[in-house]
Amino acid sequence: MVVSKPGTQVKPSAVHRSLFAIGLLAVAIGMTLLVMSGRDRSLLPAGAAALLLGVVLVGSYLINRLQAEAFVDPLAFEPPWSKLARGAGPPRLPAPGKLAAAPSTAFAIDKLIDFPAAPTASRPAQPARSVPPPPVAQASWTPALFDQVSAQQFDAVCEALFAQGGFEIRGQSHGTAGGVTLWLYSRNAQQGTDSPAAVAWCKQWSGQPVGVRELHPLLDLMRSRQLKRGTCATSSICSENARKFAKDNGINLLDRAGLLALIAGRTPVQQQALLALARGKR
Repeated sequence: MVVSKPGTQVKPSAVHRSLFAIGLLAVAIGMTLLVMSGRDRSLLPAGAAALLLGVVLVGSYLINRLQAEAFVDPLAFEPPWSKLARGAGPPRLPAPGKLAAAPSTAFAIDKLIDFPAAPTASRPAQPARSVPPPPVAQASWTPALFDQVSAQQFDAVCEALFAQGGFEIRGQSHGTAGGVTLWLYSRNAQQGTDSPAAVAWCKQWSGQPVGVRELHPLLDLMRSRQLKRGTCATSSICSENARKFAKDNGINLLDRAGLLALIAGRTPVQQQALLALARGKR
């Protein structure tokens, strides 16, 4: 056992921890071999040897820990012959019928607890430590952020947003014109079906509101696959005529405010992942 100074606790070294881990592994291997020896008797000696080795290593580690913790108290650690060497001698018992100390004797608690010394004229008080500033909050989604993303970044955000909703995505880019068509497949659909559950038409349309004319391509896609649901996602705003047209034809409009509301419903980790895509970090 490693000897420490009085009042200090002995911590197991890396070698002891390694031997403890090897002991646990040996116990596990020994138990396994003993179980397998029911079918193959030749494994019995090896299993018994491994189990014995593991018990010895683990037991040695635990005994060292118990002994180390038992001698944390400096009074318990100091051997009696050391007290005799410095003239302390064995404790004397009080005379019969008398107390070891008067009942009114004050308990010297200040001898056991190290109270900080009061500041004096020769020893000025130490100034209070400055409180560290709170961590800087991570950036969040704002309406102005949509004005800073490119068309490709907006398409990536939309694709990830629908994927977080539990859909399998098959995307079809619109090329240099910008935008993407996302076919949304339900993950709970039966195997072998190749029919999407819905379609999403995603495009920025920066600087102009989305009108009825911009919704006609989405309606054509819905009719070509006989879909009753479709979504138009844009970072712009939608006109009142477009909203009425979308409501009459089963189209869900996600303008800038709608996208922000949908993103706010995601978990903080998902929101940060979408934010990284908006900034071009994959």
